[in-house]
Amino acid sequence: MRDKTIASYILLALLIIVLNHNIYAGTVGTLVGTVVDKESKEPLPGVNILILGTHFGAATGKEGKFIIHNIPAGVYRIKASLLGFTPYIVENVAIIMDLRTNLDIQLEASVLELGREVVVRAERPLIQQDITSSTHSITGDKIEEMPIDSFKDVVMLQPGATADGHIRGGRETEVLYLVDDLPIQEAIAGGQGSDLPNASIVEMTVQTGGFNAEYGNAMSGIVNIVTKSGGDDHKIRVEGSDDRVGIQESNHTTEVEVLASGPLRRGTVTYFLSSNVRLSDTRWHQHMTPVFGSPIEKNYNSIGKVNVTLSPNLRLTTQILYSYWDWREYEFRWYRNLEGLPPRQKWSYRLSATLTHTLSPKTFYKLSLSHYTIHDKLGEGDKEDLDLNQAWEYERPFNYFVIQGERLWWQDAKENISILKGDISRQIGDIHLLKCGAEFQYFDLEKDLLKIEHKRTFWGRTLFDENDDPIPLEFSSYYKYRPWQLALYVQDKMDNEWFAANIGLRYDLLDPRAKRPLVEWVPTTETEYEHGQSVKAWVPAGRKSQISPRIGFSFPVIEKGFFFFNFGYFFQIPLFDYLYTGLDFDLKKGARLLFGDPDLKPERTKAYEFSYKHELRQDLLGSITYFQKETSNLIDTKTFLNPDSKAEEDGFVQYVNLPYAESKGWELILDKKYSHLTSGKLSYTYMTAKGFSANAEQGLNYFMWGFEIPNEMYYLSWDQRHTVVLDLFIGVPQQWGANVVWRWHSPRPYTKYPSEDGLLQRPDEEEVLFKPNNERMESVTYLDIKFTKDFRIGRSLAFMGYVDVRNLFDRKNLLWVAADGEAGGELGDPSAWDVGRRVTLGVKFRFGSP
Repeated sequence: MRDKTIASYILLALLIIVLNHNIYAGTVGTLVGTVVDKESKEPLPGVNILILGTHFGAATGKEGKFIIHNIPAGVYRIKASLLGFTPYIVENVAIIMDLRTNLDIQLEASVLELGREVVVRAERPLIQQDITSSTHSITGDKIEEMPIDSFKDVVMLQPGATADGHIRGGRETEVLYLVDDLPIQEAIAGGQGSDLPNASIVEMTVQTGGFNAEYGNAMSGIVNIVTKSGGDDHKIRVEGSDDRVGIQESNHTTEVEVLASGPLRRGTVTYFLSSNVRLSDTRWHQHMTPVFGSPIEKNYNSIGKVNVTLSPNLRLTTQILYSYWDWREYEFRWYRNLEGLPPRQKWSYRLSATLTHTLSPKTFYKLSLSHYTIHDKLGEGDKEDLDLNQAWEYERPFNYFVIQGERLWWQDAKENISILKGDISRQIGDIHLLKCGAEFQYFDLEKDLLKIEHKRTFWGRTLFDENDDPIPLEFSSYYKYRPWQLALYVQDKMDNEWFAANIGLRYDLLDPRAKRPLVEWVPTTETEYEHGQSVKAWVPAGRKSQISPRIGFSFPVIEKGFFFFNFGYFFQIPLFDYLYTGLDFDLKKGARLLFGDPDLKPERTKAYEFSYKHELRQDLLGSITYFQKETSNLIDTKTFLNPDSKAEEDGFVQYVNLPYAESKGWELILDKKYSHLTSGKLSYTYMTAKGFSANAEQGLNYFMWGFEIPNEMYYLSWDQRHTVVLDLFIGVPQQWGANVVWRWHSPRPYTKYPSEDGLLQRPDEEEVLFKPNNERMESVTYLDIKFTKDFRIGRSLAFMGYVDVRNLFDRKNLLWVAADGEAGGELGDPSAWDVGRRVTLGVKFRFGSP
């Protein structure tokens, strides 16, 4: 009843606001400006402002001001014209998603000269004054210049991000990835459900703090990608690359990418299509191709889009997004028996339609409907085909390498996610941009898992019973549930020449639509529990909700100086695997099974940040930012025992809300816009990340290893204390250039807990309490560079050649250290070291107008 009452009040407030309201969604921006007479500086009313190649436009008012909302992110040409004045065209005007672009124009009176125009090139301002949080924007052209494989690599180069994708001390699953304002994440396991060809991206923004109320189900960051649309001219592009250049080791990787766009019906219907194919034998090809042939990994990605202008004020966009992966995994302990590892397949597609209707120059609404399917398959054939009685053979005496047998791991997971979103917008006066919206997600989830692993020690040795058989641990599970989630939000963006502010409120509601076993937890100590099961075995899980306030403001403090602050609460539902795993089993069986809990509380984060930016030169910006986050209700596992039994087998492991984590740090940035043949960004991040738990399975692992669970916070494995990133471009854009990316990461922690035999602590040492992450590895550094050269043949044909070099100095970068303090452990696992130098040659052909 409480949830319904809160939802009713908020919905009523939203409906009232809608009558006098405006909102922009996360793929569009706003253009504002003033037009004056160049000689008298008097404002000019009635000037026609057109965004060339589109239907967007406006006319200036009495004070010479204009505003155009709902412009898709991208780069445009803007034309201003008025009878008696020379037409004025501004090129390279960047519209950034969720932000305002200012454009002031001075028209000069004309002596009648037909065909004369004034053409200038716009430059992005160093300080975007309506930003109230840490936001990093990267254009599609910039992405194509960089030595990267995908958009996720771009995220890891941003201040506050670690080399493995953690943002500001949070877990990897706390980052939300959006493509055209719709999520592309797996709801069951939290992985990436889709990928994109790089050529399809117009722009992406990475928000590492203080995201607005319209964004939910994320606690560490928002990555929002806007894809391209077709135009009035046909364009075709073909790109091919290969890393087998014969001068060093390679992954035997080949990639082909194609792009086509243009009009289907000139002026009203356009299309866009982009696809890529990536084939690779991976860094382990010498072991894997003799067994499986080539290629070892296959990946296909496609995006198709059709835009229909139904009227000057009504637009419809339909889209399909498709991805497919087929690969084999490499594991060192299986390298003598690679056939025993199951193959992997995953495919996904998303269908969506978006309708945007401009009701007036100050009001428009947007409706989106999408259906997203993800199918994740592990293993071949049916589950019944596996031989559950097979015997694994280990190489003795280490009991580490599996030399015979098949891994008993089979999975068929299916997700169908339907999303309905609605936004409506209205500009109120010159200052207020009110925003509200609603989003409903319906999930159809089914997962069938057969998983039997052998119990191992912390040091990786397999444990055997008294019959010299490996001790099995079963984690099999089957579930099928249909939860739903509702989100409502309202936000006011206030913006003038003195300050900017974002004040918002978000309401999230989750109905897991499942039952849980009714278990009474009996505390035995402050951190330990026993359980007793009541007569009423199952009860419905309750709905979970949260109201999350968000506030941010910014203002100039001195000439060329700028300050912003934001504070907010952020909400994220647990991965559905944590809710539903194992609920088809009887708790009384014990057998060390892993169980979910559909009554898990949402994870919550309280975060704030301060930032100061200063224009050091016309082309150089410096900034310093302090951030702090506190996160509660993180997911971990705990072991519970029946109070009437002392047998370990009578217990079970369950996902619970227990851990707490905190992170804080400083970010320093020097950002240089293009001048004197160079542009770039240099960033330094100092950050600490501490918590009670590093992952959702930590309690389970400690139970299997026989260790006591630490009752104090420790530095997490991604506590990358110091990070320096340099992204430097030298050259002339779209002619020639070299993009250099240099990264340095300070040592990350690992757990040193030596053992003489891989089973117990060294007998010659006193008993030492197991303490996670008590030592640090060595620092790592990478230097990557991409050289490009463009050639144009006439007006409609161009091609570009490039050389992409990763890890230029072939440095051996350490990824992990075993408990004995040795890289790769006592057997020298080569996966402890990252990939060495790789060189890729590529060429792009472009057909169509420039």
